[in-house]
Amino acid sequence: MGSRTLSLAVEEQLRSLCLKDFPCGHGCWSKSRGSIFEEQSWGYSEQDEGREGAAKEEEEALMEHLTSPLSPWRHEGSWSPQAPTLRELSVRKPELLHGNFIFSHFNTLRIVDKGVSIVDDGLLRFSNLRELVLSANKISELQAEYLPCTLQVLELYANQVSSLKGLSSQPLPCLQHLGLGCNRLGSPADIQYLTGTLWPRLVSLDLSWSGFQGQRALVDALATLPSLRTLVLEGNPLTLTPSYPGFILDSLPRLLYLDATRVTPDDHHRFEGLAKMRDQIVDQAMATVTVRRIRGVPDPLLTVDESVPEFPVVSYSYFVNYEFLSQSPPGNKQAGSDTASTSDPMAPIAEKMDGGIVGIYQTPKENCEEETTNTPKPDTTARTMESLETNHCSIDVIMNSTHKLAWAESMDYDHTSVHSVGDLGSFKSFVLRGLWLTVEEEKVLSWPAPSGEQPITKSTTEKKGGKECARPPSNTCSNQKSKDKKKKKDSIMDLVQDTPIRRTLGSIHVPLQDLVSGDQRVDALCNLGVLLTEQSTRAMPPRDKDPSKKAKHDKKKEDKKTKSSADSAGGQKNVAPPSKSNGKGWKESEADFCMDDNSAPSPNQFESMTVEFTVHLDKWHSASEAHHLVHP
Repeated sequence: MGSRTLSLAVEEQLRSLCLKDFPCGHGCWSKSRGSIFEEQSWGYSEQDEGREGAAKEEEEALMEHLTSPLSPWRHEGSWSPQAPTLRELSVRKPELLHGNFIFSHFNTLRIVDKGVSIVDDGLLRFSNLRELVLSANKISELQAEYLPCTLQVLELYANQVSSLKGLSSQPLPCLQHLGLGCNRLGSPADIQYLTGTLWPRLVSLDLSWSGFQGQRALVDALATLPSLRTLVLEGNPLTLTPSYPGFILDSLPRLLYLDATRVTPDDHHRFEGLAKMRDQIVDQAMATVTVRRIRGVPDPLLTVDESVPEFPVVSYSYFVNYEFLSQSPPGNKQAGSDTASTSDPMAPIAEKMDGGIVGIYQTPKENCEEETTNTPKPDTTARTMESLETNHCSIDVIMNSTHKLAWAESMDYDHTSVHSVGDLGSFKSFVLRGLWLTVEEEKVLSWPAPSGEQPITKSTTEKKGGKECARPPSNTCSNQKSKDKKKKKDSIMDLVQDTPIRRTLGSIHVPLQDLVSGDQRVDALCNLGVLLTEQSTRAMPPRDKDPSKKAKHDKKKEDKKTKSSADSAGGQKNVAPPSKSNGKGWKESEADFCMDDNSAPSPNQFESMTVEFTVHLDKWHSASEAHHLVHP
């Protein structure tokens, strides 16, 4: 697609005003006909207005056509507030509408989403231009010499600007607002152009949704802007750090608004002193991930056939996997449970490469079994997130696992893991993309250990509803009396475990973009749907193939019931047992209302499986808290 200049887009907007068509201009429809338009520089030509017999209208009637809300000739003029007034002038004083007058008449231009990629020198013809809005276009470079020196507002939101060098080639002395949000800015070279020498009167600066990461370098540059009162940094990677917004507020005390929020004196008081801790300001994010509990997992023992042999003993356990960036956290902690260790067979396989950790994880297929006891060979393809349009980069993520729990209606994990992220740009892309969470089931078959063979694991079994279910071995029974040991020697059997069989019960995507938008916490109740087991499928009532046949059958049963009641009312005291002819119907009726107790669904059989999941960004809420965390 070819380039499109700003002059061409403005010319199309001027043509849309129809300044020489009815009811504008000085055509044959106006009683006060005068001189016709001069030929304009943007391509207007004189039209034949000598139509005989055309009705002429007064000036007020023509103005009503322009201003009436129901008039088809009304022009909204959203691209410039001066567009409707220019059309009114074309009715009242059409002789003024020459090229220079039209260009000088506009002081606001809003050319939004018009595919503009080049800002040319045609904009210099607007000698009185004060506000220029070029949002949602395709501008990658902008030269300051093509902008009028009278410009006070320049909005370039949602373009493709990747450098401020051209915009800073010539100072704009009157510029008060500069909107550069949602562009490809954020390099150290861009920061050096945000100085008071180039923008002496700049009051408002929008750098939102860009790639700025270094707080200290950005603060040093913005501190030179003497008139800066409004600053927007939302959506930048630096906003994910614990020191934001406190360090910015204390370093720029003249700010009145930060990220569209009013800065109060209490805010300045809470963060007073953070600017002096600039040596402890690190461009690093801290995220705490919490997995609280799982509900709605069907009881695996309901599907076990009671007629199966005593062995093997089957045990089930459940855990949650979630993906995060591949950087290693400084320390993991779990409330109420042991810290997850890398010795766990479900822990991700990691290899150190170039000082970092790249996690290798092969996504398990849903509803399939996967043997993972033996250390698998790392796959050559790491699990990476897809390329994002904002930065066209791929980010390596690894799967993190909670500890395993035996089945319960509510499995409380209270798993907490702290992740430290140094690459803020990658972290922002990961948060915008969100993460995937899966619930895994592990099934282990245990067999009696052959004589003379050393058992791998000793497990205890108990009878539950005629089925054998295994429990994990206990480590707290070392100090038992000799009699108890002798008794348990007969009841405890040495078992050898097979390779664990794992399958994915469900997976769900958890959106995290609110963390980039300013929220500090994302609480998600992940609903993975209802898991239908073989038992629950049998318990579901079958659908009637033909509803009309069922209606006829119900009608026959109702007629028989009415006839039987009539016979009883006729004086018959003893009711004879059902004959062979109606015995079949009696059994069918009984079958309609009787249900086998074994097929009755359990309370949680049709409950949705849910996971309580939280991601929390660590933030400093005051200077004293920051000092305590930095110097405990």
